Amino acid sequence: MERTYLLGLGWILGLLVRAWPQAAGWGWGIPLGLGLAGSLLCRRQPRLARTWLAMGLVGCLAWNYLGWRQPFPGPTDISLLAPQQQMNLVGTVLSEPRPTRSERRQFWLRAEQVLNADSTARQVSGKLYVTTGPEALQDKDLHPNQRVRLTGSLYLPSPALNPGSFDFQAYLQRQGAFAGFSAREVILQPGGRGWGGWVLRRRVREAFVAGLGERQGNLLASLVLGSRAAQLDFDLQDAFREIGMAHALAASGFHVSLLVGVVFVLTRRLAVRLQQGSILAVLGLYTALTGFSPSVLRAALMGAAAMLVLTEPRLEGKVKLNPLGTLLVAAVLLLIYEPLWITDLGFQLSFAATLGLLVGTAPIVSRLDFLPPAVATALAVPLAAQIWTLPLQVAIFGRIPTYSLLANPLLLILLVPLLVAGFGVAFGALLWPGLGSLLARPLTFLITPLINWVNWMASWPLSSYYTGRVSLLQCLLLYGALVALTFWPRWRQAFRWQGTALIMAAILLGPRMWPGPPVQITALASGRIPILAIQAEGRHLLLNSGDPRLAERTVLPFLRQQGLHRLDGAVAMTSAGSANGGWEILLSAFSKGVRPANAIGQFWDGGGANAASESYLRSLSAVQAAQIPYQVLQPGDRMPFSERLRLQAVYTNPLVLTLEAEGSHWLLLGSAGTHVQVELTGSPLMPAQIDWLWWDGGSLILDLLERFQVQAGISSGSVGETVVTWFRQKQRPLYVADRSGAVSWSRRGVQTLRSQLD
Repeated sequence: MERTYLLGLGWILGLLVRAWPQAAGWGWGIPLGLGLAGSLLCRRQPRLARTWLAMGLVGCLAWNYLGWRQPFPGPTDISLLAPQQQMNLVGTVLSEPRPTRSERRQFWLRAEQVLNADSTARQVSGKLYVTTGPEALQDKDLHPNQRVRLTGSLYLPSPALNPGSFDFQAYLQRQGAFAGFSAREVILQPGGRGWGGWVLRRRVREAFVAGLGERQGNLLASLVLGSRAAQLDFDLQDAFREIGMAHALAASGFHVSLLVGVVFVLTRRLAVRLQQGSILAVLGLYTALTGFSPSVLRAALMGAAAMLVLTEPRLEGKVKLNPLGTLLVAAVLLLIYEPLWITDLGFQLSFAATLGLLVGTAPIVSRLDFLPPAVATALAVPLAAQIWTLPLQVAIFGRIPTYSLLANPLLLILLVPLLVAGFGVAFGALLWPGLGSLLARPLTFLITPLINWVNWMASWPLSSYYTGRVSLLQCLLLYGALVALTFWPRWRQAFRWQGTALIMAAILLGPRMWPGPPVQITALASGRIPILAIQAEGRHLLLNSGDPRLAERTVLPFLRQQGLHRLDGAVAMTSAGSANGGWEILLSAFSKGVRPANAIGQFWDGGGANAASESYLRSLSAVQAAQIPYQVLQPGDRMPFSERLRLQAVYTNPLVLTLEAEGSHWLLLGSAGTHVQVELTGSPLMPAQIDWLWWDGGSLILDLLERFQVQAGISSGSVGETVVTWFRQKQRPLYVADRSGAVSWSRRGVQTLRSQLD
């Protein structure tokens, strides 16, 4: 068994190293070096030494295997034609359309032909991420295997340019796609088969919706068959995620275990072969219904193995199922079939949670022996899963669901009967949709309190604690501590679980407590909408929020990635909605469950409310309604934010600030136009020299640059050639955040997001 463990772990290690971008060229040496080191340490045990060496070779093989299976654009891939503003394209739909947060519809397409203006066709290949407006799909039954003709624009996906932002380019690459298509028109074409697992999923979902209504029906479909089967409201998805119950909406091992248990009980009086066939048939059907998701495949393999051991008379008393070995074998088999799943978050969380349940539940139950066994188990199961998924959660999301331990056992009271009944209703819907919708109606008495409880708990104060994303090294050290506690007796004797918990807390929180730069200024990559974040001695100031979309998708993820739960100060440099219409979004996020007045310490702007946009006026009204201290700055006013900073208004409406930090003089120009720049050249409030100029990338008058001897520049958006030439001729640095990613300055120097990733 030890040999099997080492070889399996070697395979997984090789894949993990190859998936690490920084080790793409040399990572094969890690499993090989580990194997050689292990064989040398075990040289007195020749068989074990050979196993370690074999583990290193298996890891090298896995490293090469993932590189071979890695998707890349072929010579006819449609991404090679991007970008194009106008394109007519023919292809085959690969997935059902799903709503996006921007109220559009998204589906995957296999590209086949590009239609030229002269009616000729060019053969292409590749997978496309397609989005379109709901009006383009009105009265159209779009489904997988349907051929369509699209008219729209082809584009290349953008990488993450800001800390915490979604890496669209990496996401598409993991799906085997290298371009996106924004469709203005969708025309159905003849041809294409109309059958597949999607037919069964749609049949079940429509029966649920017919019996329970749109909201409750989609929730039941998501609970029973996973997220691929439903189009659940985003606010409800967010509420489940906020309380640490997102796994309930994704078909997983919990669902498979419950389903196998129900079928096992129902078929216990049948002949052995009939019982085995029934369980395998149900497992196969459920796996197909859920779309062959990695977590369900893992659970199905383990469930089939457990069923075989428990029901096969010839194995009774001869074979004892090893859960850890079964989990490892399932992982290796799945990763041989699809090695790219090693980067799939659902796959990672599923295995981490299952490992936690296998090795952590019993020890936790023994520690809770003062409670009734049922209560102790109900608490131990979610706690074990949460502990073993914690490193992944803080590494990927940078947050910990505060009430997960309470929410899981509490909501299981409703979830278990709801899922058991839901499985039966789904089977009825497959036989006859009318029967499924009829059977689904009584389930509203379980779904209604479930929705109410989830929304109620999500509204509690600090329902999520944002730690900020931890590094890969911290994640590995956290798992190292858990592995040592579980499998190393000497560690358990020396540190016990209390010491391990303290060590994990030190790994998690230590870097945050370590003194960083006293002042750090970060210019976000936000196009021509300038957004600046200033940190000084643990206090945080934000200049501009962007529009609501930018605030939600760029600014808020950046602030959460920093582990922030509030802002100490906020500045609106203009009253334009494009630059400052998103404060309401940020205020709502930071005031969740707490007094809104605590969300932002102080709010400043430069006036101009008479000409303000409607979205900014709404944000300003929300700030004032929350009783947040608000001040309209006048030229010459200083902002008392931090002793290490000297902030002063030199122009208002739009607001222009000067900043003195760590001996450097900044001009925070923002979106101020050339007429403002002309006035600044004669302002007595301006410093004699500007070390750093920050602006949106728009036009600059050269007189401003010469008059104040600007030493360096940071722009949020693209810069005109005249300004680029001036900085180049003066041999002075110019950072363009839209190209380099977010630009961060401290007395230690300047870093860009791209340089950090490289």
